[in-house]
Amino acid sequence: MCSRCRCFVAAAAAEPFCPICGRFFRGPGTGVCRECASREWPFVFCRAALPYEGALRKAVHRLKFGGRRAAVDYIGDLLAGVWEREPQYRQGEILVPVPLSPERLGERGFNQAALLAAALGEKCGVRYLPVLAKDAGAPPQAQLGRSARHVNVTGVFSVVDRRAISGKTVVVVDDVLTTGSTMAAVASALLEGGARQVFGLVLGAGRTFPRNAR
Repeated sequence: MCSRCRCFVAAAAAEPFCPICGRFFRGPGTGVCRECASREWPFVFCRAALPYEGALRKAVHRLKFGGRRAAVDYIGDLLAGVWEREPQYRQGEILVPVPLSPERLGERGFNQAALLAAALGEKCGVRYLPVLAKDAGAPPQAQLGRSARHVNVTGVFSVVDRRAISGKTVVVVDDVLTTGSTMAAVASALLEGGARQVFGLVLGAGRTFPRNAR
């Protein structure tokens, strides 16, 4: 990682964010965000390497829709940096990527979350296990508004290897957290499948308002 990139990552890491969902705040603020103050998530917490905007947004789009995988190793470094900064990740026993539906996987040819989880696992020495499946038919979250995203992913994920996660602390890896609906649906499936607890780790997260914002 070049010095310019290190400065950029360090600046992003210093930005205020919600300690539960990991989304970065819009403007100054402390404590949890408005949404996390009013609801309970099935995951314990989530963290993001960077705000999902600017150069990162372009890089993710190039990876997902342009198939440019050259940056995966660098992205793995970003995720590993978050892992090292957050002491709770030391409890993590298994890395699980958010799966794609069979038709989307066929169209794209790869799952970007799986690439990220594999890269992170290599750097942190944690097992990477794709133990989740996603039902066919649900439209992509990016095509939906905030209110429709929760309904769209409810009940669409399932565990295909319960023994692998039974009693384990699982870290779910994804490229982006926008509303938290996908992370919540995946965490619910993992807990129903026998996981002890679920953490989240994403490359980029959207912005939200702190609870005390006016």
